[in-house]
Amino acid sequence: MQGERHLAPELDGGIAWLNTDRPLRLEDLRGQVVLLDFWTYCCVNCMHVLPVLAELEERHRADPVVVIGVHSAKFTGEKDPQRIADAIERYGVRHPVVVDSELRIWRAFAIRSWPTLVVIRPDGTLAAVAPGEPEPAMLERFVSGLLDEAREDGSLAAAPVLALAPRRAPTGPLSFPGKLVVGSDGRIAVSDSGHHRVVLLDDGGRTLATIGSGLRGAHDGSFAEASFDDPQGLALTADGRTLFVADARAHVVRRVDLAARTVTTIAGTGALGGQLARGPTPACTTALRSPWDLALDEPAGLLYIAMAGSHQLFTLTLADARLELLAGSGAESIDDGPFEHASFSQPSGLALSADRGTLYVADSETSAIRALDLGTRMVRTLVGRGLFEFGDIDGPADRALLQHCLGLCLTPAGLVVADSYNHKLRLVDPATGAVTTLARGLAEPAGVVWDATTATLLVADTNHGRLVRVSLDGRVVPCATPGLAPPVWFGVADVAPAPVTPPALPLAVDGWFTALLELAEGEGLAPGAARIVLELRAPVGTELAAGSPLTATLEVSRRPDLLAVATATLALTATGSAPERLPITLTVRAEHAVVEAELVCRLDYVLCESAERGLCIPGRTWLRIPVRLLAAGGIPELRFRVPLPRTS
Repeated sequence: MQGERHLAPELDGGIAWLNTDRPLRLEDLRGQVVLLDFWTYCCVNCMHVLPVLAELEERHRADPVVVIGVHSAKFTGEKDPQRIADAIERYGVRHPVVVDSELRIWRAFAIRSWPTLVVIRPDGTLAAVAPGEPEPAMLERFVSGLLDEAREDGSLAAAPVLALAPRRAPTGPLSFPGKLVVGSDGRIAVSDSGHHRVVLLDDGGRTLATIGSGLRGAHDGSFAEASFDDPQGLALTADGRTLFVADARAHVVRRVDLAARTVTTIAGTGALGGQLARGPTPACTTALRSPWDLALDEPAGLLYIAMAGSHQLFTLTLADARLELLAGSGAESIDDGPFEHASFSQPSGLALSADRGTLYVADSETSAIRALDLGTRMVRTLVGRGLFEFGDIDGPADRALLQHCLGLCLTPAGLVVADSYNHKLRLVDPATGAVTTLARGLAEPAGVVWDATTATLLVADTNHGRLVRVSLDGRVVPCATPGLAPPVWFGVADVAPAPVTPPALPLAVDGWFTALLELAEGEGLAPGAARIVLELRAPVGTELAAGSPLTATLEVSRRPDLLAVATATLALTATGSAPERLPITLTVRAEHAVVEAELVCRLDYVLCESAERGLCIPGRTWLRIPVRLLAAGGIPELRFRVPLPRTS
């Protein structure tokens, strides 16, 4: 895997550059270690990468390290440079970002999935192509290794060539408001997400309390001491005394005692979790993965949680603080059926029916509205078709299209949906899935709630930084928020860089990520049961000794709606044969003539010196495996030769 070095393509084809006063060229960045972050701002996995990069940038401020975001949009609504500028302001991105809305840079680097990191050596050659969320310690080790290598061979510049863009001062009273809730007394709670706080308003919009200091974090305490990180979903008890908050980027759920004016974490550890256990598990010792919205069933003592980052729904039992999987296999797709087999794609909005029998879900990445029957434990799709099926069409369910919907609520007229990337509110019939447009003129609305007292909808008009009221005939009226001011935090470092300890095992730097495996022209898998066989070849003088552990961790990184793995982790024992054959069982749903998919595979293994069995060193390598799906003319099995990098 370590053969000839290849020069990275240039960054040609972007339609705009943000956070910099000029377009950047890799040729002008010789001497720097360059990280290209291929992302799109709808993608929760891309959001998980941003703080990792921010911490790396802080640690290497004095080193010749440059991070460049390459924003390659998935949705049509994400192609506008102004909307991307809004996103980088909201998420605190301080490195340059090129707007790759025509996917020209994406294609030049042969990128196949979001997120993907490309690392470029100071001599301009490709060092790694890394799909998925990077492990922070592994990324730090890799970048530090490239810096040391370049210092030794003289290719490293003396200093960085770019400074991070300054932090932006807050402007309006609300910054990217997310979700909201209205109490029976008319009080309004709003997730002031861009200001990392929750605000409590009276029915006239006057400020009653600000909850959180405005500094990013996950600290409990009094209203003034507590901190949040991009808070989103809210739920309020009937007596108006307790507010629950889905603190999305802090990966925790918080309880706010509005009488005692305190904030307490009731679920999550503050760390980003992986695939969550089915449970029940103790809520405060379980690492969550971007909890995005909440729905409260107070009589049952249950809090429903939309776990956007793991594509699942969970329940939190409030009496004993136990977390349990409700629905979702963890695959990112749009499968209906029994709770345990259904799949979701970044669920971001919840609404519980008045009879507490149906939970409605805004499934953002599939632009779909889903319904969970809590009695029969079955999932059905009201409107929506797949990860790459989106648009702006009214009509019956089989014709209608939404675009990255984030919020929804029940009203006397039906389900109202915050159709974020179409800048609209849409009305969905819960029985038939038929869609009509209710209101226009918004800017990526993320939250909507029905206020029965005024018989209007209260909407978080997110990118306009305001709240609006919308009547069921579509009239939009802005809400004043007298007395509400932004937090005073500008000029303060809002998050200290987290220390990163390199892994204890001697994992090879050069084996962090391998190049993309090659697929023969015209070769692809047929629909139905299929498999991939990896032929693992040890370096000369080494072997995968019989009895040594061999683990493959698998994820479909592109088109998980059409390609599925039978198991996410294969724990095997090496046979000692050469080459070692590793079979991966798949299911293919090829609905179109030709579809390009991709599988990411992390291999953990042990290489032993052939002549000296006592010397064995663990290794890890990542593979990007292209998988072509053919509706006709495909074969049931693909084989790839995989030369393993040396671990010493």
